[in-house]
Amino acid sequence: MTRKYYIFTLITVGVILTISILKNKETDLEKNHREYTEYIQNHPYAKRTSLNRKELKSIAKKDRPDLAFEQDFLRTVDPKTKKLHQDRLVSAINYSKKRNKNNFLKKSTNSTLNWSSRGPKTVSGRVRALMFDPNDATDKRVFAGGVSGGIWKNNDITNENSPWEQVNPEMSNFAISAMAYDPVQTNTFYIGTGEGWGNSDAVNGAGIWKSTDGGVTWNNLATTVDFEQVFDIVVRNEGGATGVIYAAMRDLDGINSSGTDVFRSVDGGATWTVSLDDPIRDLELAADGTIWAGNATGSILSSSDGVTWVSKYTSSLNSPGRVELSTAKSSTKIVYALITAEVPNSNNTGKVSGLGEIVKTENAGTTWSNLPEPADSGDATIPDKDFTRGQAWYDLIISVDPTDSKKLYVGGVNTFKSNDGGTTWIKTSSWESYYDNSVSIVHADIHNIIFRPNKNELLVATDGGIFYSPNNSLTQTTTGFVPRNLNFNITQFYSGAIDPVNENGFLGGAQDNGTSYFNEPNISSTSELLGGDGGFCFIDQTATNSVRGIYYLASTQNNVTYLYDYSNGSPKYTSLINNDKSGSFINASDYDDVNNIFYSYDSPNIITRATLKADYENQGDDQKFLGVTDSIQSNLFNGAVATHIRVSPHNNNQRQVFFGTSFGKIVKFDSQNETFSNVSTPVGVNGSVSCIEFGATDNEILLTYSNYGILSVWYTVDGGANWTNVEGNLPDIPVRWALFNPLNRKEVILATEVGVWKTKNIKKAPASSIVWEPASTNMGNVRVDMLQYRASDNLILAATHGRGMFTSNFTAAPASINDVLAKTKAFTIYPTISNGNFTLFAKNSLGKSKVRVFDISGKQVYKTNLDFTSQEKQEISVNLNAGIYIVNVVDENNKKSSNKIIIE
Repeated sequence: MTRKYYIFTLITVGVILTISILKNKETDLEKNHREYTEYIQNHPYAKRTSLNRKELKSIAKKDRPDLAFEQDFLRTVDPKTKKLHQDRLVSAINYSKKRNKNNFLKKSTNSTLNWSSRGPKTVSGRVRALMFDPNDATDKRVFAGGVSGGIWKNNDITNENSPWEQVNPEMSNFAISAMAYDPVQTNTFYIGTGEGWGNSDAVNGAGIWKSTDGGVTWNNLATTVDFEQVFDIVVRNEGGATGVIYAAMRDLDGINSSGTDVFRSVDGGATWTVSLDDPIRDLELAADGTIWAGNATGSILSSSDGVTWVSKYTSSLNSPGRVELSTAKSSTKIVYALITAEVPNSNNTGKVSGLGEIVKTENAGTTWSNLPEPADSGDATIPDKDFTRGQAWYDLIISVDPTDSKKLYVGGVNTFKSNDGGTTWIKTSSWESYYDNSVSIVHADIHNIIFRPNKNELLVATDGGIFYSPNNSLTQTTTGFVPRNLNFNITQFYSGAIDPVNENGFLGGAQDNGTSYFNEPNISSTSELLGGDGGFCFIDQTATNSVRGIYYLASTQNNVTYLYDYSNGSPKYTSLINNDKSGSFINASDYDDVNNIFYSYDSPNIITRATLKADYENQGDDQKFLGVTDSIQSNLFNGAVATHIRVSPHNNNQRQVFFGTSFGKIVKFDSQNETFSNVSTPVGVNGSVSCIEFGATDNEILLTYSNYGILSVWYTVDGGANWTNVEGNLPDIPVRWALFNPLNRKEVILATEVGVWKTKNIKKAPASSIVWEPASTNMGNVRVDMLQYRASDNLILAATHGRGMFTSNFTAAPASINDVLAKTKAFTIYPTISNGNFTLFAKNSLGKSKVRVFDISGKQVYKTNLDFTSQEKQEISVNLNAGIYIVNVVDENNKKSSNKIIIE
């Protein structure tokens, strides 16, 4: 071998090795993506075993709130820090307030949508905090805090026609966990945020909020913003100009403390000191001012000065947990406590958090005695030895009548009363009449019980709002409790659907309140279509029935969906999909209205597909679905969860279905040739896809992600070949849905953790100059999960997670698009329901006119030119799929008019 050849060989081998190393070396972007996907896949929340409805029923009532929290945590966690950042949420709220103020000063309304509440009128959501107003001489005014819904008040809780009013819209997406007033300055109120009873990572909270004007205005205490969970607050008169605050708070990031501590403030929350280093869950004041505290591990402590604490009781149970206390206001020495522990589940197959013991002291904690537990003999689903049914970690309360220390009330799934200091118990409410109709119906999961001052009346806070006992001596009857939820609109919706033919028809899936139909103008009463947790829901948009849409699809937990057929008037239902061991807790899905095909996530790499029979054919009954249910699969998902599914509204016969994943990728399914392919996504973005929204074609896409800490809004006009970051000035908050204005596709609205935001020009260059404005007028800064649109009247539906349903309308648009929404009626159409052949009647003054037909997405599907000068009736024949269309006429003077037509 010559020297030259030897050197050449070495160089060649070196180049090959270098290329090989570079090719195989993991880039920083690839490493970040790999680490994030491994974190999501291996997180304990992702490995939670799905439970079927029988199993759910054995451990809880209707829902699993912890599973909802866990799913949301995985989809909103910052990929870099692996945490939620409530300080960013507060910053976003403050930024929103500032933008709104600036718009008001400038008299600008360009970014504002005026939303109207649609209810539900009497269906409410979860409440933990309740307080009678100490400044109301009649003792009728009540303040309440929704878990994501904000602060509310009712001016006369004794009156069933007295509605609730929202006090502070800016707090709509915080979990209100505790409420107290200053006994020295009774106009000063304190609200604790952050619901720590679930799985802790996933619950909103940003410390304590304060009002100094009796609850009219509120401000966040800056010294507490880093506390994600506030378990309880009491305020004590210690002889100063203001009361001293004691708050059990947890800082998950360990900035202020290593766990949950009791913090003390003598200056109204300006500064704090640690009063007790212990994981306290409940704080109570005795009649003599002694502070009693129950912790998370079965212990009870007390303090007479707020500084020095004494241990009063430690449970001897195995694995004791949360302690819930109540002090007798009529006696300084009597205290009751409920203590949780691990107990066998109803099937004796494992352990759950149940009631371990009830204890009582009559000498301020020197000695304690055990009391018998209430036995729920009327409800076969609830064990006799655990009236919380395995969820004492979540719903547990005890409260003593302020005038009689022997009268006490407890709540778990149902409520019970004792008239003899806990020796015997009487059941006072049932969560479901099917299981026990001998007492009043009160929504499941009892979180608080308070007494109306100086009256034999009380209020109960539940997962379904507030219930009132007008006479406590009657609570063991079927009329002992009555609901008090008029306009108490804190329902937590995951989804919404619009009826295409009933202008006031909407469907919504809500946490713990099932899937309900709205059928009235303004704030509507609702009828429940499906119980449990309501998931995604759909109404067939090709319906022509004059009363209701033809098909409704309603999902509950996991991959379970029911079909409701209204084609013959009265509904029939059938089980479309029943995979209750697969799917996500609130499961991604979408419905192809034109082709009658439903898609839902089943498990990694697998999608369930249910193909209905043709419209008006027999779809089946409660025994069997007559369509076809099968699975489509692809390894392109790489084991990720499908977090969003979107059927393209374009190309009916060559439908494309897009799947967004928990790893931030998009997989596309071509329904014509049954093949999957990858869609390029923004480089370096790790997070969960929350929405894929289409513009005028399949190539115009708006893509959003729901995580903190990432660029979450992207736009492409070439099907993903090139993506533009269009987040602009949007705060760092989860984005959950997006919607183009079909009348003006430059305009986009977003559903976010802090209400709805809007930009007037998504195509503005440079993209960094795109301006987003808050557009939540009348709605508040509530979390919004979904947006839907109806073309016939340009109505927008917003499904909020804490404030129910809202509607608004897309308005002014450029003239070229405004054709779709002309308001003058210069012509008529007959018949309005046809097979595609219809007549236009117009006066000859219209002259030569342009006629255009648009589908419900705003896409032009037909055009022609007509001359009405000599013939006022003109025949038109169109070959279009069944559905709702807008016929638009522009006369020779450029005056526009439109009418709706339905093609069967």
